[in-house]
Amino acid sequence: MSTIEEVKARLDIVETVGGYVADLKKAGRRYKALCPFHTERTPSFSVDPERGTWHCFGACSTGGDVIEFVRRIEHLEFPEALRVCAQRAGVELRPPSRREQEQREEHDRLLRANEAAAVFFRAALGGPDGEPARRYLDERGLDAETQNIWQLGYAPAGWRGLREHLEARGFSTADLIEAGLVIEPDGGGKPYDRFRDRLIFPTRDVNGRMIGFGARALKPEDEPKYLNTPQTPLFDKSGTLYGLDRAAETARREDRLVIVEGYMDVIASHQFGILNAVASMGTSLTEKQMNLAKRFTANIVLALDADNAGSEATLRGIEVAAGAADRETVATIDWRGLVGYQDVLQADIRVVTMPDGEDPDSLVRSDPDRFRALVDDATPVTDHLFQAVTAQTDSSDPRSRSRAVDALAPTVAGIVDSVVRAHYVQRLARLGQVDERIVVSRLGQSLGQRSGPGGPAPVASPAELRKSRGQPAEALDGESQLLLLLLNRRESRALADEVDPDTFEDSTNRQLFAAWRTMPDLAERTDELEDDVRARFEALSGQTEGTQLPEWLDPRYLEGRYVEEMIRQMASQVRLRRASARLAPAAVEQAHEIRAFRQSEGEQSGTVLEAAVNATVDGPVPAEAANEAAELAAEFAEVSERQRELTRAYQATRGRRPSSDGADQRQEETG
Repeated sequence: MSTIEEVKARLDIVETVGGYVADLKKAGRRYKALCPFHTERTPSFSVDPERGTWHCFGACSTGGDVIEFVRRIEHLEFPEALRVCAQRAGVELRPPSRREQEQREEHDRLLRANEAAAVFFRAALGGPDGEPARRYLDERGLDAETQNIWQLGYAPAGWRGLREHLEARGFSTADLIEAGLVIEPDGGGKPYDRFRDRLIFPTRDVNGRMIGFGARALKPEDEPKYLNTPQTPLFDKSGTLYGLDRAAETARREDRLVIVEGYMDVIASHQFGILNAVASMGTSLTEKQMNLAKRFTANIVLALDADNAGSEATLRGIEVAAGAADRETVATIDWRGLVGYQDVLQADIRVVTMPDGEDPDSLVRSDPDRFRALVDDATPVTDHLFQAVTAQTDSSDPRSRSRAVDALAPTVAGIVDSVVRAHYVQRLARLGQVDERIVVSRLGQSLGQRSGPGGPAPVASPAELRKSRGQPAEALDGESQLLLLLLNRRESRALADEVDPDTFEDSTNRQLFAAWRTMPDLAERTDELEDDVRARFEALSGQTEGTQLPEWLDPRYLEGRYVEEMIRQMASQVRLRRASARLAPAAVEQAHEIRAFRQSEGEQSGTVLEAAVNATVDGPVPAEAANEAAELAAEFAEVSERQRELTRAYQATRGRRPSSDGADQRQEETG
C-alpha cells in the first residue's frame, strides 16, 4: 500500500469531514450536509464512507477523497494537506530529499526574517521617526485597531538600520538579500536596506505566511511611489493578492471576491465592513492571480479607479481575467423541458468603475453603502470592454474603427451562445460602421488564429488509446489520460496555470500534477517525489519496464497546434464524466426513497410528484414551508435536472447532441 493510500485508509472520512461540517447527518448509506464551499439552502454535499469520497452536487460540482477535503477546507497546497492528514493518521511520510530539505530550511529562514522585519517596522512606526507615517495614516482615516490588524509599519530613513538589527539577531546577510530585504550593490560595497523612509505594508500569502512587503513613499520627490519586495523564493507579485489571507473565508461564504488596485483600498474596505476585498497591488490582473481567486469563488468583481479604468494596461488585465475563466458549454433546461446550449464562464467576472474623482479607498470611507451598491450593479466584463474600447475610438476614422473591431473580436468570438453572440456582433458592426458579415468574418479569423486551420482535434478515441502496448488503454482513467498528455507533450507547458488542479481528485495524480506544474525539470528531479508519485510518473512517461506510450501522443498523429485545445476538452470531459458517475447512485437511491414513501403514505404519495414538478418550475420550496414530501421531491427534481445537464454538456464537448427522437446529430458550429 502506498503512503497516500495508507493515509486515506487510516483516516475516517466521516469523522474528518464532521470536524469541519457541523450539520453532517446520516441519510441512507451516505451522509449529507450544506456544502461548506458555497452558500446554499438545500443540502447538496454528500459523503460516501464506503468509497471514502465526498462530492458536492450543487454549484461546486466537485469532490474528492479525505486529503482533497482537508486541502480545500484549510486552503492548503497538496503536499501540505498530505502532511496534515499523515500527522493525524499517524503515518510517517518519506523523508525529504537533501534538495527538498535545503529548500524547506531556506523558506523557513526567509519567513522568519520577514516576520522579524515586520516587528522591526511596526516598532519603528510607533517611535519618534515614525511620526510622518503616523500622520499620513491618520489623514487617510485608518484607526489604531486597523493599523494593528494589518501590522502596518515604517522603514526608517537610515541605510542599514534593518540589516544591522536582523544580523544582530542571527540572520545572515545572504538570507536578507535572498528575502529581498537588503540590496547588494552591483559594483561592490556594503549591502543596504531596500526600504527606507517609507510606510510599510506587510504582505502575507493565503495561508498567512509573511512573504514580502509593499512600501509607500512619504515624500513627493521619492520614486517610485510604491516599492515591493522583488521576486524571491517566497514572493511572486504576479501570483499574490494582497489581503487574501483575511478575505478568503468571507469570499467563499458570500461567493464573491472584490479585487481593487491598492493596499489602502483593501485596508479601508475591511475597516468599513467589506471583508471580501483584495488587491492586485497596482498591477494589471494576471492569470496567476485569477486562478488564485477562483479557488474561493467563481464571482469576481474588479473595482477600478476612474482614471485607470480605460487604460491600455487595465484593459489587458481585464482581458486576462476573462481569459483565465474556464468556459464550458452546458445544457440549459427551461420549465417546458426544452434544452438549449449556452457558453458559461466558470467565473462570472464583472467590472465597476468608480465615479470621477473617487477610488475605492475614498468612496468606501465617505459612503460605504454606495460602494456596495456599485459592486452589486457591476457591469459584465464584455459590456465593460465594449464601453472602454468605444470611448477610445474615433468614429470618423476608419482605421480607428478597424482597430476597435480587432480588439473586441476575440471576446465576441469566444461566446458560444448564438443569440448572445448575435447581440454583440450587432454592437460590433455598429461600432465599426460595417455590415455584420464583415464582423462575422473577423470573428472567424480570430478563432482561426487561436485554433489553427481545421479547428481543434478531437480527444483520442478508445480505439486509438488501445494502440498503447504494455499498459492497456482501457486501464487508464480520464485523469491518467490527461496526465499522459501533460507529461509527454512539451506544448502542454503553456497551460500549466490554466488546467484546474481540481480536475485531479485522485491524490497521487493530484500530487504528480502539482509537481509537473511547478518543476519544468521534473524528469531530472524524480528523487524528490513520494514513492507512489514517482512510480505513477514513470508509468505515464513510459519509463516503467514493459510499458510503451500510446501512439496517438506521437507528433505524427497529434499536431502541436491541437494539443492545447485537446487538453482543455479532455479536462472538461473528465469533470463531466466524474460528476455523472457520482450522480447516478444518488438518483437510484432517491428512486428507492420515493418508492418507500409512496408505499408508506398511500394516497398522499402523489404529493411527491406534484412537488417535484413545482420544484422544477419554481425552484425549491422555502425552508419554512418544507415537509418530508416536498424536500424529497425537490431533491429528486434537482438530481434529475443535473443528470440531464451533465449528459448534454458531455455530448456538447464531443460536438454532438441528442435529437428529439433520441438519435445523435452533429452539433452545428456557428460564427
